Amino acid sequence: MKLNQRQIDVFNAVMVNKSITAAAAKLGSSQPTLSREIREIESRLGFDLFLRFGKRLTPTQQAILLHEVVLRSFVGLDEISRAASAIRTHNAANFRIASIPAYAESIIPRVIQRFLKTRRDVHFSIHSHEEPSLRHEMTTQVFDLCLAENLSERENATGESVFVGDMVCVLPQGHPLTARNVLTPADFANQPFIYFSQNDPYRHKLDVVFHEADVSRDYAAETTTAASVCAMVAAGVGLSVINPLTAASHAGGPVALRRLSVSVPYRVALWHPQRSTRIAQVRRFIAVLHEVAAEMAAGLDQHLLPQQGE
Repeated sequence: MKLNQRQIDVFNAVMVNKSITAAAAKLGSSQPTLSREIREIESRLGFDLFLRFGKRLTPTQQAILLHEVVLRSFVGLDEISRAASAIRTHNAANFRIASIPAYAESIIPRVIQRFLKTRRDVHFSIHSHEEPSLRHEMTTQVFDLCLAENLSERENATGESVFVGDMVCVLPQGHPLTARNVLTPADFANQPFIYFSQNDPYRHKLDVVFHEADVSRDYAAETTTAASVCAMVAAGVGLSVINPLTAASHAGGPVALRRLSVSVPYRVALWHPQRSTRIAQVRRFIAVLHEVAAEMAAGLDQHLLPQQGE
């Protein structure tokens, strides 16, 4: 069932160009040749890639899923080309960071802003991945620093974790529960709840909290990022509990934040290769991250303090 590079290129060209004729022109081939090759690919895979309506092709769900994987491989090849170009032009100063989206959207921009006040010669390159993909990316040792939620043993890598506060409740503005300063698990009983994905480690920790309190939440939606959770909460889809970094970034915005009565500590896991030509920059970045995390935690604490008259 293994595909060769030509077959991968043909499949990608058809998906990107949305027609065999355009894909053939892109590849310098002919429409009959590509049509034959697509049928050979489908035969090898054992499932249809396209639904055929005359000359029009519509990708199947299997094709869409497969193309997501193919695109990741092409991104990897593009990265190699860019790295080679940087080396050729003596411009290999990029500080490459791999991170889950929650950090790329909250703490990392603040750390970079402070870092660049003293080191303008560093060019940052941020790559956002979900946690499973992030674990693979770290094994390639392409990145100078990796920010994840899980800290586990990794070969040829050094890791540490940074405590950034407890998980925080997030509610739509004007929700009846915003009248309370601290929410208990019981307050979420039968409330529409926005879950993180099944493989999210903090989803499991929160599930334990609600299970031990014997509280059932109504399933409203499931998503992979804290920013997406906040967007759905702001739209009135439901309630949730998010990491304190994203909460700090949304303080004073379109959602309401409240403490959870049960402490669910949240930590950022940091990884970097043991052997790195940028170890001084890595250490400086981590030091600044500690500073910014402490400031964000302090700001969130102030936001969560009871207001006068409450």
